[in-house]
Amino acid sequence: MKPVRRAVPAALPRAGSMWRRYAAFLRVPPELTVAWRDAETGARAWLVINSLRGGAAGGGTRMRAGLEPREVMYLAKAMELKFAISGPPIGGAKTGIDFAAADPRKSGVLERWYRAAAPLLRERYGTGGDLGIDEVRDVIPAFERVGLRHPQEGVVRGHVRPERADFIEVMARLEHGIEAIVPDALPGMTVTVSDMITGYGLAACVQRLYERRGGSLDGVRVLLEGFGNVGAAAGLYLARAGARIVAIRDAQQTCCDAAGMDAAALTDLIRRRNDRLLPADDVRVQPDPGRIRFWNTPAEVFVCAAVSESLTPEILDLLAARGVSVIACGANQPFREVKVGSTRVARQADRRFAVLADVLANCGMARTFSYLMEPTAEARAEPIFRAVQHTIRDTLDEVLDRAAHAECGLLSATLGLALDRIGARG
Repeated sequence: MKPVRRAVPAALPRAGSMWRRYAAFLRVPPELTVAWRDAETGARAWLVINSLRGGAAGGGTRMRAGLEPREVMYLAKAMELKFAISGPPIGGAKTGIDFAAADPRKSGVLERWYRAAAPLLRERYGTGGDLGIDEVRDVIPAFERVGLRHPQEGVVRGHVRPERADFIEVMARLEHGIEAIVPDALPGMTVTVSDMITGYGLAACVQRLYERRGGSLDGVRVLLEGFGNVGAAAGLYLARAGARIVAIRDAQQTCCDAAGMDAAALTDLIRRRNDRLLPADDVRVQPDPGRIRFWNTPAEVFVCAAVSESLTPEILDLLAARGVSVIACGANQPFREVKVGSTRVARQADRRFAVLADVLANCGMARTFSYLMEPTAEARAEPIFRAVQHTIRDTLDEVLDRAAHAECGLLSATLGLALDRIGARG
């Protein structure tokens, strides 16, 4: 189940061929789509299972007002490629719920959806947290109320297929692993693996890129889009590696610091968050209509860790003008394309920046689940973080080698690697 690094093939297709393969992969209809409407609130939900490769499919539950089926389909396909990198070798899926995550009726909507989808969740589909939904605070309590054992139960039954005694052992590791305490992550606060692991993997990916280029993150300026679990944790680990966080934006406000925040300053800001938003009582935090202050801040690295499809050609121009050379994709499917199968914006980004793809940089939680399904896994933070770091570093090394060999960008090299692993053809 552990991802295996392979030697770079003697002959690799050029970027144009890879983008045609990727576009063809996006256009293949998903294996299963389930639509649901909540009778009590009018909320709509879609479960898209791109495939049941390996006997199961996995992908988190996303909730936001205005969500549409196309977004869910893209995310399910991204999960398929992500599992090709992180393991286990299963299909990609995603649940999307068109409902405001701040609505007090949220828990009822989530519970009723999971009750409706219970047969798939028990036997074939594993889920978890995503935008608007927290794994520990939202998903697990809803599963308990519905009578389901764990969000990954469907993957364990459908893919791992252990004997009864082994099933109980695997489920126990999954239950304890994601809720394992991360020591000293945020002094004075109790945080778990599920709070920190995706952001940690994102930061590890950026750090490895700089190492392979013969440098370090000392003094590197970072723009941070999103201050939830992924963005805050990524910013913290980047700052601990020497980077300086010069601007952060959430859905409403921007925090700018020309000198750049170090790890101590960022830790303080995270402690004072209000429902994972920037603290309004900080003099550096101001409303930012049009995000003008944020986009006008010079930096070398841009971390997108907010909503999907936030990157447009216009945003790419702004980033380039401010000196950004690296885009780290903490958000799934970050490029806003005009139609299914289009890759125009992604290709533009690949030509202009070193793009650390979401299917690699954002694979921390997927790798956590795959690691905890291994027979020798330990349900503790240290070995989980080590497994995520090794997978991301080893895979990025392979991507960098492929990109140099095929004379292509990092994004196309990453997607080509993932497509090779699932056997997708153009």
